[in-house]
Amino acid sequence: MKNNKKKGNNSRKDKSLSPKKERDDRSYFAVTRKRRNRNLMIIVPAIILLLGIVAYAVTVYSSHLERPGQNFGPIGSEHVHAAFAVKINGEKLDFSQPGYQVRSQYIHVENNDGNTLHRHATGVPIAEFFRSLGMNVSDSCFTLENKTSYCNNGNSNLEFYLNGNKTSSIANYVFNDDDRILIAYGNKNAMETRQDLDALRLSQIKK
Repeated sequence: MKNNKKKGNNSRKDKSLSPKKERDDRSYFAVTRKRRNRNLMIIVPAIILLLGIVAYAVTVYSSHLERPGQNFGPIGSEHVHAAFAVKINGEKLDFSQPGYQVRSQYIHVENNDGNTLHRHATGVPIAEFFRSLGMNVSDSCFTLENKTSYCNNGNSNLEFYLNGNKTSSIANYVFNDDDRILIAYGNKNAMETRQDLDALRLSQIKK
């Protein structure tokens, strides 16, 4: 009888320890779960931020490498240089500014120079250079990146010169090596035009 009583006491003692052990187990898993959740709250936003940075970088990089026209050759298919100048009402636009440098891999100015156009692919017209800067050139208007347009109005006119000769259009022209291109807007006389052409002829083409 005494043995049975002792056995019964041991059973009750064992049963009395079980809830505590279960509570300890629950506490351990709860702490682990909280720690895991806390780590996830740090890791997940970090991953999202990293993916966002990568996506932005790819978008920006792709915008420079994107092939904007079906007639353009691949980058590196040609490398030619030309001297150019744009004068608006007697003022020459300064394309040596950092904001104008290498805005397109197809056609651009580079190395802090604003007088030499570099074309790195076949079939790329001059208009593509201005488009890459947020500008535009047509047969009758030249538009700056701030959307100010200078158009033919009878008094002031847009003129194009290729290697010293006046031409009616320049936007779709694919320049050749050592070409010299002048785009001028304003009410100019023959003497002013000749001076601009002479300055362009003497301009160094950096290769």
